[in-house]
Amino acid sequence: MISLRKIKTYMYCPMQLYYQYNIHGDIENKNYETGRNIKEIRLEIQDIIQRNLKRTQNNMSVEDIEKELFKNVNYYINNRINEMHDPEKYDSNDLEKYKNDLSNETRYNIKILALKAKRYMNLTNKDGNKILEMLYPTSMYNYILRDPQLNISGLADKIEIINGKYFPIIFKSTTPPIKGVWENDSIELAFNSILIEEEFDTEVYVGFVEYVNLSERRPVIIDVNLRKNLFRILDQVRQIIINKEIPCVKYDENKCERCEFKSLCLEE
Repeated sequence: MISLRKIKTYMYCPMQLYYQYNIHGDIENKNYETGRNIKEIRLEIQDIIQRNLKRTQNNMSVEDIEKELFKNVNYYINNRINEMHDPEKYDSNDLEKYKNDLSNETRYNIKILALKAKRYMNLTNKDGNKILEMLYPTSMYNYILRDPQLNISGLADKIEIINGKYFPIIFKSTTPPIKGVWENDSIELAFNSILIEEEFDTEVYVGFVEYVNLSERRPVIIDVNLRKNLFRILDQVRQIIINKEIPCVKYDENKCERCEFKSLCLEE
């Protein structure tokens, strides 16, 4: 079965996909494990913030709302990052960087949320527990999806349900382009979209990439051209994994110098 992880590896480097699945097997590398852990922590932080929002009152100032939303967040981040400690995988500098990045990112997002929450309170004269659904639509997180006919599977970061419509959301810590989203991100959204359509017997026309460092959500239209591009990539991934076809790639200093298969790949 073709997983979302295989698609993402292919989009990063087709040759890396070839080595992983034809020579070394389906390895669980450090970068993948770290990314998965950080993503889980972000979702859990969001859950804490939503619980904190319920305790806010419409007579509170923006600064007081912000303080309330941030309660227990740093404590949680420190504990969760410390649980990741493994001398063979991370040194102390790695862990401190993860803590600082998550704390700064969360504080920035909370500042924006506090402003939004106060605005909603002023308009509706309601407390935090009453405006929660306005700020956070009904959603499913880390939802496992499969399509037996296409033989694909994936884990959706978030699926928002608004008026019976399903909207896939993916979270990215990268800096977005000046306009739109990166191609890799649009392909990931398209992949999740066709899985959602199969799972819930619906149609998905729009998805969103949430660039968490900027607290910015950008839309992606799931149109025919994007779907065609995805199916082309799926075919190429199958050729590499099933038929062991060696892909043609160009040397990229930024990627190749950090790759675990560098010596093997450049030798060939």
